[in-house]
Amino acid sequence: MKKISDEKLNRTIKFLTIVLLSFGILLIAIQFESFWGWLFSAVKAVILPIGIAYIFALILFPLIRYLEKKGIGPRGFSLALVFIFAFSFIFAVFYFLIPIVVNEIQSFFNNDFQGIIDYLTTDLRDDFILGQDLYDQISNYLTESSVLTDTIESFVPRLINSLSSWVLPIVTSVALLPILLLYYLKDYELIGDSLRNIIPKKHEKNVSRLSRRLNETVGAYLRGQLVLMLALGSAASIAYKLIGLKYYIVFGVLAGFTNIIPYFGMIIAAVPPIIYSMLSSSGPGPLLVLLVNALLQFFEGNFFQPMIMSHHLQIHPVLIIISILFFGSLFGGFGVIFASPIAASLRVVYQFYRDIRKEKLESSMSKVKGT
Repeated sequence: MKKISDEKLNRTIKFLTIVLLSFGILLIAIQFESFWGWLFSAVKAVILPIGIAYIFALILFPLIRYLEKKGIGPRGFSLALVFIFAFSFIFAVFYFLIPIVVNEIQSFFNNDFQGIIDYLTTDLRDDFILGQDLYDQISNYLTESSVLTDTIESFVPRLINSLSSWVLPIVTSVALLPILLLYYLKDYELIGDSLRNIIPKKHEKNVSRLSRRLNETVGAYLRGQLVLMLALGSAASIAYKLIGLKYYIVFGVLAGFTNIIPYFGMIIAAVPPIIYSMLSSSGPGPLLVLLVNALLQFFEGNFFQPMIMSHHLQIHPVLIIISILFFGSLFGGFGVIFASPIAASLRVVYQFYRDIRKEKLESSMSKVKGT
């Protein structure tokens, strides 16, 4: 009995020691807050292009493996075919789709923008749902006070600062992506073997299994998500066209692109067309546009997801939302976009850890039965 109490005492002392050391390290780290901020920015600048290249490698490498299984080789030849296919697809999107989107945006500012501004400043008073007197009070308050100007003056610098912080990472990632992706795909297995050599021998097998599971699961998720974005964007464009909504290509592209953000993406994509239908004098009404977006959300969740995302990871919505908030605060917009793949990776690691513990438990039980 005394031995058990001694073990508990030792564990308690070890636990308290670890807690005190952790608090001590945290207090010391706080004293060098500026240094850690600089270091984190530097690490983020390095990780971002490498991470994006790794994600593209997960999407494209199965094509190389498929070509090699069909006897199309060596690796350099199959890699060249995949590169040509990938960049031809990207070029086709920019060549055919971007001009249409740009023309629709230009048409909006040339034809509809001034009409919407005139409506907001004049005709909105007659249609204000809470009455003209309240509209006049709100208008006078905004005119006499500096709330509106202060908000704009504070918002614009923050927006410019936010966009400028995005420019360098985007330019760096785009410039380095082809080079990093080329080396990733060419030496895919070699890079994996080199990373595994860093791991101690006793853990090498488990790390190899984990990395294989991560590549397969997260890669399948990313490829499915890419197809899902294309399918949903096309479906949204067709649906908006059928109901007579102007600028249906822009709104459809927005629906497809924002779908990369789980749960929030379709809500974000629905706001611009609904607002436009409210302010526009022609085209469908906001209720019809809202109904179309509700149907798109229904089909996305009940048909597109099950059919396309056959390897989709079953992650609880609360965990996805927490991941978006957490990684968004760390990495900004990129953190929001890549929150799902990161959450998927963490789930795979957690499940792998549980499988290892289960295997060890079953192995120990079998040894006990054998003796």
